[in-house]
Amino acid sequence: MGIQDEILMSIGAMGLKEPTRIQSEAIPLIKGGYDVIGQSETGSGKTAAFGIPLVEKVVKGKPGQALILLPTRELALQISESLAKYSAAKGLRVVCVYGGAAMGPQISGLRHSEIIVGTPGRVLDLMGQGHLRTANVHTFVLDEADKMVDMGFIDDVAEIAEHLPEERQTLLFAATMPEGLEEVIARFTRDPKKIRTEIKVKEDLLEQYYCNVERKMRFSLLVRLFKDELPKNAIVFCNSRREVESLAKNLNKVGIAAVAIHGGLSQSRRESVIDSFHRGKISVLVATDVAARGLDFKNVSHVFNYSIPKNSEDYVNRIGRTARAGERGKAISLLTTEDYGFFRRIVNLYEFSVQEIEYGDLERLPFMTSTSNNRERRERYHPRGPRRENRDFGARPSGFSNGYQGFMHR
Repeated sequence: MGIQDEILMSIGAMGLKEPTRIQSEAIPLIKGGYDVIGQSETGSGKTAAFGIPLVEKVVKGKPGQALILLPTRELALQISESLAKYSAAKGLRVVCVYGGAAMGPQISGLRHSEIIVGTPGRVLDLMGQGHLRTANVHTFVLDEADKMVDMGFIDDVAEIAEHLPEERQTLLFAATMPEGLEEVIARFTRDPKKIRTEIKVKEDLLEQYYCNVERKMRFSLLVRLFKDELPKNAIVFCNSRREVESLAKNLNKVGIAAVAIHGGLSQSRRESVIDSFHRGKISVLVATDVAARGLDFKNVSHVFNYSIPKNSEDYVNRIGRTARAGERGKAISLLTTEDYGFFRRIVNLYEFSVQEIEYGDLERLPFMTSTSNNRERRERYHPRGPRRENRDFGARPSGFSNGYQGFMHR
């Protein structure tokens, strides 16, 4: 690839030897000066794909040459650490700016750092106060761009972009390409080269399962699965913050020590939870999709989909949290009647091999849930009758097709 010797020394010290597909395709284009749109699954090496040519292009001693935006503090810290490692032999400085922390050290870092990594809100604040100058920016990176769309940061990004030099290189990376992202691409890039690597799951290491369950029995089934599977480290995914909070509280009530993480928590709280999970002080996270994107969780033995995501690529990102670094993992999805059609499309789209778990009778456990007036009510114990065996996505409901006889044998 013609990468500078200094950069090769740094990435070699990190143990990187062979480029991933996104790196092989993106690095030559970025080195060629093109605007690049890169779509690739979480964990595929997107950071190095833009980070390696970026630090190669930056020269030592001239502050503010590259600006990288991320949607969250955790991702910004993670990316800044990676860029510092890539550029270690070259002696470049990287400053990370984000909200929820003192401005003083960040302002000091901006005076001397060639590379700026930050979240949109804090970058705007520092620009408005005159501490972050953009005249030297030749490379502008939007990482996790789809998440920035989801989190409503695009107006902030647009305001930042207005203050950047017109003659710049813009790089946009994402795991998914929702409709709103096409407008972003048109606004911030010029004749970009587009790369989309095939999203894959290492099915030799990842086992995927599903369980048919009535919605009112999901919690009882999840507790049963924890007792049967005995996960070393697990992430339980939900679709909303409210569901995450409620489920985490109820798991703790039955003796499963779980901690909630979602975008509504303070930056410091999210960072503390992630650090505790990395260090093994926490073994069960209950999370929204914010935890499935970009963050490098190691040694996750199980992923449970308590609710099924609306986006098929979000499903892939979730299950990609396990079976990493050569370790085996399991992904188990709890399907209610409204999930059947969408889950079928995911399986067909990616040609996943998924097996059903037959779990027998369940005793209904109490579940505390918040009502509209913020009071809690306790659901009554209600023993469930025997479950009828079936090899498709459900003996219930009556209108559901029985066209899944060979599903688990795909």
